[in-house]
Amino acid sequence: MSGGPSHRGAGRGLLRRPATVTAVAVSFLLLLARQSAAERPQRHVSLEHSFRVVPVATGLERPWAVAFLPGGDMLVTERPGRLLRVGEGGGGTRSVRGLPPVAAVGHGGLLDLALSPGFADDRLLYFSYTERSPRGRGKRGYRTAVARAELAGDRLVSVQRIFAMNSFPPRKIGFGSRLAFLPDGDLLVTVGDRAERHRAQDPSNHAGSVLRIRPDGSPSPR
Repeated sequence: MSGGPSHRGAGRGLLRRPATVTAVAVSFLLLLARQSAAERPQRHVSLEHSFRVVPVATGLERPWAVAFLPGGDMLVTERPGRLLRVGEGGGGTRSVRGLPPVAAVGHGGLLDLALSPGFADDRLLYFSYTERSPRGRGKRGYRTAVARAELAGDRLVSVQRIFAMNSFPPRKIGFGSRLAFLPDGDLLVTVGDRAERHRAQDPSNHAGSVLRIRPDGSPSPR
């Protein structure tokens, strides 16, 4: 099921998040990718807080997004197409199985993820990724898609694609994507313009848009 664009933001960059949260998230991902577990924890001071950064995982390949589970574990996406579960406080890293096929090409791959607002009860995880065009459609192309699945231990079950971009541009760049739930339960999805800016000016094209959909992928009535 694909949701149509019910809202297109005036600015078509990535969703803005609170500055302090963004700074911590960026620092966390860089540390995951680059620091050695043997290094000492580092203390940082921001405009509002002082915090200590402790490496909890190393050797990641192009980590893109992180989501914290209620018990303290973290889910981390790697753009080449892997979802990892990192134990609280460095309690080991495990692969989460059950992802749909991910086209890890150019800027594409496994992208953002977000927990359902009711995750403690429904265990639903939403994630965006790059999808390859089916065979028989002529020239090979790619698009941004969003799926949801239930997290059962270290496996995804009941995986369902709820949204997909309405075209398969051939370029392997500019996919986006970020996900964010609104207080009313709607899901915001950013889709990159695929380095073809004219697409963002076409209201019938998903490229270069901020889309507002319901958790099942249907267009939001708002």
